[in-house]
Amino acid sequence: MKTKSLLFILLLLIFQNAIAQQRGFKNINIKIEGQTTSLYQQSHALVIGVSDYTNGWPDLPGVKNDITKVKQVLEKNGFHVVSIENPNDKELEDAYEDFIDNYGANDNNRLLFYFAGHGHTMKATDGRDMGYIVPSNAPLPQKDKTGFHRKALSMRSMDKYARDILSKHALFLFDACFSGQLFNLSRAVPASISNKTTKAVRQFITSGSAEEEVPDKSLFREYFVKAITTNDADGNNDNYLTASELSEYLFDNVTNYSYDNQHPQYGKIRDKFLDQGDFVFILGENQVSEPERKISIIEETIATYGSIKLTTEISGNLYFDGSYLKQVRANTLITLDDISTGTHLLKISGENDWEKSVTVYKNYATSLTAEAPKNRKYYEGMVLVKGGTFKMGSNDGESDEKPVHTVTVDDFYIGKYEVTQKQWKEIMGSNPSRYKGDNLPVENVSWDDVQKFIKKLNQKTGQNYRLPTEAEWEYAARGGSTGSPTKYAGSNNIDDVAWYSSNSGRKTHAVGTKKANELGIYDMSGNVWEWCSDWYGSYSSGSQNNPQGSSSGTFRVLRGGSWLRGTNFCRVANRIRYNRVLTGSSVGFRIVHQYKM
Repeated sequence: MKTKSLLFILLLLIFQNAIAQQRGFKNINIKIEGQTTSLYQQSHALVIGVSDYTNGWPDLPGVKNDITKVKQVLEKNGFHVVSIENPNDKELEDAYEDFIDNYGANDNNRLLFYFAGHGHTMKATDGRDMGYIVPSNAPLPQKDKTGFHRKALSMRSMDKYARDILSKHALFLFDACFSGQLFNLSRAVPASISNKTTKAVRQFITSGSAEEEVPDKSLFREYFVKAITTNDADGNNDNYLTASELSEYLFDNVTNYSYDNQHPQYGKIRDKFLDQGDFVFILGENQVSEPERKISIIEETIATYGSIKLTTEISGNLYFDGSYLKQVRANTLITLDDISTGTHLLKISGENDWEKSVTVYKNYATSLTAEAPKNRKYYEGMVLVKGGTFKMGSNDGESDEKPVHTVTVDDFYIGKYEVTQKQWKEIMGSNPSRYKGDNLPVENVSWDDVQKFIKKLNQKTGQNYRLPTEAEWEYAARGGSTGSPTKYAGSNNIDDVAWYSSNSGRKTHAVGTKKANELGIYDMSGNVWEWCSDWYGSYSSGSQNNPQGSSSGTFRVLRGGSWLRGTNFCRVANRIRYNRVLTGSSVGFRIVHQYKM
């Protein structure tokens, strides 16, 4: 009995290997105006995934599962697949060049390229945005711009690769966010299969544009797989899926299910000889032989995956096993598919923090709810700052930061985050911000506007919220009595803790997405300027207890810098004056509370 079982396994392995050898070399025919036309003689795909980075880029553990699934569905769709994991810069370049040399010389081949990993956009000297895909050994551009430029693979290289291919159809997919000048962003309605479809084409699809964050749990991969394994993306129900149809489908679904945080980009190369046709997938079962279907069923049966259905009553950033997935809105259902069996950690970070361990079982959907706190009070999410004595000001900064003087403050609570647009709307019923989003900091608010907000907030809650004094603000930004002497709020490296002019993309960002300081307070450097209660005035050299600032003046004080300003303005000691009635898209605030919670 045992001998028969071993023989069966051996025969199955031989059979599978024979099928694998034949993949990609099957002639693909389509019908055009009732006539059968040979479209492709061979089908080859290069699938590259970078999940482990060595020079500062965050790892992307989900990529490993993504490229496995992409490889499987492409093989089922008739492709011979070459798969590369975690290439360095030389290996990444060689992978593209070797693949094109081996399979790109036949006119009647179709070539598909799929990359999953980090992408980045840099500004060229002529002002253009240049997109890059990032190999495993590329340094962070913020720390080593020259080194990044040498190792990352630019879209200019992709342009060259696309033109070097002799095969008539090539499709490049990048599960990475960047922008660039390589292809036209055409939103034309996909056309039906015709003789024009067979003409040469180079098509490109990215999972997002510049400055957009791609979650490790890839929506792009999920809907790519769904598109070529179902008829959902086949707009005219002809059993052919063109790359134009695929592009529209990915744009609509990824944009929708990322809550408008991720916008796939797509188009054809700018070349009148290479932008006429359309890459084609054949849908249905015609591409998969009966033995392959049986093997697929066996693989699905033994797979150890389940799913999670999370109903959330709160908004915030959703994390899975420590990796950021996406922003979620209150009172929504989020389904996480293809989750490996075992125990996982879910976390939502926002106005209300929530965390839960959940066990996933094979072929089963585990349901749970992230409940909103009962009898929620507005001051939840505030941080206790124990009173103490510190040196306020700086001898290394601007003249109005001097003299450095000794200040003592009492205990107080301060907002963990800058006041968000959701919080403002709950109290004021409107949103004055230029950059819209519930978890973005409210901006375009004057000092007088903030006083109206605080008055209504106190009436609603029966509490005594207010703006922080300058002394309280600086003491909290420095980490209170346990803080270390850092230049910015929580670090000497500004990129760790702040959204500022060099990394913000000229816009605000969701609160709490950078590193907190020692007290667990976010964004006290950068993102938006923060109003303080004080009149702007000169410092006194004497020691002070709970100083309230000047007794009168013309201007109020702003602290912390913003997405619009450079590093100097984001220092914890920096202070500027601002007219109390003026607003700005970089001006917001956070609140404090004396109540002992």
